[in-house]
Amino acid sequence: MNTIPDFSQYSTVGQRVEYASKVLLKKGDLEPYLACMGSVFADLIHYIDPVHEIHGKVGVLEMLRKYVPRLKNEPFEFSLVHDGESYVVWKWVLNMKIRFTPFRFTIHGLVHAEIEKGKIVRQREYYDPMESIGVIPGIGFLYKLVLKMG
Repeated sequence: MNTIPDFSQYSTVGQRVEYASKVLLKKGDLEPYLACMGSVFADLIHYIDPVHEIHGKVGVLEMLRKYVPRLKNEPFEFSLVHDGESYVVWKWVLNMKIRFTPFRFTIHGLVHAEIEKGKIVRQREYYDPMESIGVIPGIGFLYKLVLKMG
């Protein structure tokens, strides 16, 4: 049976996110990761990324529960950029295989999280969800061509 680790020694939001991403995520044990991330989210967090807009900690944790297991055996890099009282910034790089294909892709992300009373109240993730399409012959070329046409 998995036990939830004591992460109370990580006093800042940035330290907890870093611990969750660099240690717990790499172990591939979902529940400790979710517990740690749940400790930094406000109940009424507003989360936005290019494909999601979620209001509330329960919804954000449900999204993480769905997507994080796919990262278990994939290279994931995390870098804490700024760890302050009012906001935290981190960047990440994901290298992942596209399901049911021989193709791998890399996506670079940047996260800006606003903090109030020691909890993330707004989190905005910036990444290009189509960045991965460039590895597929033909489709990647067409995507880039459309972008250039403006």
